Amino acid sequence: MKTVESVYTEKIGVGEKLAYGCGDLASNLVMVLTGTYISFFYTDALGLNVGIVGTLILISRFFDGFTDIIMGFIMDKTKSKHGKARAWMLWLAIPFGVCTALLTMVPDLGNVGKYIYVFISYNVVTTFLYTAINIPYGALNSLMTRDQTQRESINVFRMTMAQIGGLIINACTLPFINAVGGSTNQSSWMIVSSVYGFIAAALFLLCFAKTKERVNVVSDEDRKIGFIKTLKLMMKNDAWLLICAIWIVNILGMAIGMGVGVYYAKYILHNEAYFGFLAVIQQGVSIVLMAMMMPFVKRFGKRNVALVGTIISLISQLLIIVNPASFSWLVVCNIVKGIGSAPLMATLFAMMADSIEYGHWKTGVRIEGTLYSATTFGAKVGGGVGMVAATTVLGMAGYNGALAVQSESALRAISNLYIYAPIIFLVILPILYCFYKLDKQYPQVIKELTERENKNK
Repeated sequence: MKTVESVYTEKIGVGEKLAYGCGDLASNLVMVLTGTYISFFYTDALGLNVGIVGTLILISRFFDGFTDIIMGFIMDKTKSKHGKARAWMLWLAIPFGVCTALLTMVPDLGNVGKYIYVFISYNVVTTFLYTAINIPYGALNSLMTRDQTQRESINVFRMTMAQIGGLIINACTLPFINAVGGSTNQSSWMIVSSVYGFIAAALFLLCFAKTKERVNVVSDEDRKIGFIKTLKLMMKNDAWLLICAIWIVNILGMAIGMGVGVYYAKYILHNEAYFGFLAVIQQGVSIVLMAMMMPFVKRFGKRNVALVGTIISLISQLLIIVNPASFSWLVVCNIVKGIGSAPLMATLFAMMADSIEYGHWKTGVRIEGTLYSATTFGAKVGGGVGMVAATTVLGMAGYNGALAVQSESALRAISNLYIYAPIIFLVILPILYCFYKLDKQYPQVIKELTERENKNK
């Protein structure tokens, strides 16, 4: 039987880290499809109204956020032979893949029928299935080990694989769609979503099969704690609250910029495929640099490394102003943006896992599922608000996907959303990071936790 100390110091093999990373690769295949491209599919392939689409997505994202918290609570109460997190990947991988394929199979039932199908299918995939499989997946990091260095290494594998997933979908989606019929052809989107759904299901099953849950310190008494008390315990975790704020601000800026990215490429750069290429440039740089983050994190700490990343990201966005209509200049800006995003992505989930231990130390109760789910609640609501803000502004500016040439007001709105809106949030991020103190506290937190748990054995 493993002691608390062995769980804290046990080394995780490269194969298991890769398998865990496959879960985020799977998540990203669907998340980028539903978060970046789906509104473009709805407006330009189906001809739906951009304002109505934005409203439906906003409503869905708010539902999605609340189901995150409920799912985290359910996961904390889960007890199975496969563990409390891995079991959900086994149970839901195939339904998740199938419903991703159905997402773009919108039947021709007239505009009202299409809106109904869009709302239902989008919510089945994002609000229910993605939530029910991704919340346990994210919390699994805190259940694999307590070793801070190992967690950081696992997170680097995870985020590298996530970036690879984003790179693949951004590099391949529009070329794939154009190769099988074009971006205004619904059948092209159906083929792509089916392929992505199949791959995502297979990757989640691989993640389930090759990972282990080693941290099992939740008592039966903890499992009996009610939902309201769980929420009150969350509010006592100041480190976690700060990470939530970082998540929301980060996602808001990203969602607004990414939400109009395809439109910016199509109408400002005059080639919609440029969006995918620019994303690939950014993610490619981030993937290469992310693997180099561990020595810097060990020496300077997660907070300091992330803080430098936010400053570089802000500089990259400001550089766009110099020559916003030049594709070659945007390539340079996205290279800088990739440099800035590497330290951010390499540390954020590891910081969130550390906050789970901090909450356990501070309150005496371990609720990793609910804490992780509430973090993603902020991210999803932030992402939904960002996307809807973008589509609402476009609608108010007169954007119409059926027109080959957009009005001056619509073009100006696209440019302002893509260039200037993210700057606001990138200014706030470094301020928030300055308040994060857990890097220095963590060794003492773990020392006291292990002492408590050894006494209870």
